[in-house]
Amino acid sequence: GRLVRPVTSTLSPVMTDRRLQWHYDVLEVPLSELKAAGRAADGTLNDAFLAAVAGGLRRYHRRHEAGVSSLRVTMPISLRTEQDAPGGNRVTLVRFEVPVAMEDPVARMRAVGATAARLRQEKALPFSEAVAGLLNLLPTSVTGGILKHIDFLASNVPGFPVPVHVGGARLEAFYPFGPTIGSAANVTLMSYCDTCHLGVTTDAGAVPDPDVFLECLAEGFEEVLAAGRPPRRRRATSS
Repeated sequence: GRLVRPVTSTLSPVMTDRRLQWHYDVLEVPLSELKAAGRAADGTLNDAFLAAVAGGLRRYHRRHEAGVSSLRVTMPISLRTEQDAPGGNRVTLVRFEVPVAMEDPVARMRAVGATAARLRQEKALPFSEAVAGLLNLLPTSVTGGILKHIDFLASNVPGFPVPVHVGGARLEAFYPFGPTIGSAANVTLMSYCDTCHLGVTTDAGAVPDPDVFLECLAEGFEEVLAAGRPPRRRRATSS
């Protein structure tokens, strides 16, 4: 019931329309700085990533003179254990609410981390494949109605830690773009060397001003990155 309960309303008062037409944007943030931000909140890179997206969404709603306390996100969680064979993925999708109105980025990262830790202990996760099979038997109008009330999707995918080459040419950057699956936006992060490349997919109905959305998202990441930077030392002055 916790895993598949129907969702009948969108938490965002702004990103409600859906046109199934998409806009694509890219963003880059330093990997080492995003990790440092997570550590500043005793958390992980994923905590910092999701908290940054939440901060950007808070700014976007304020640009539209709308307040929102939390938004509903769908995010993949790994089911891999030490007993699994190498290669391939074992993930399932979970949906939960993330705090958006929380302005302190460190407090927001800690709240996100606490929620993620609780979800990883969810007793229903081992049965997610069976649940997905059951959902596939339902009419698309039922499952589609649930998905369109998800505010956004977020995914963090580890990439290559060292430079790679294609046909002898070094790969400079790559950006992942995930489907919105009925939501307003999908923000997917893939790391490469010391850079996090983000692909931002937005539904044209939910986000008619993608340039504003991207600007707010960049501000949300800068807010979180600043939390992990050491304070600047003031120079001593003589009188």
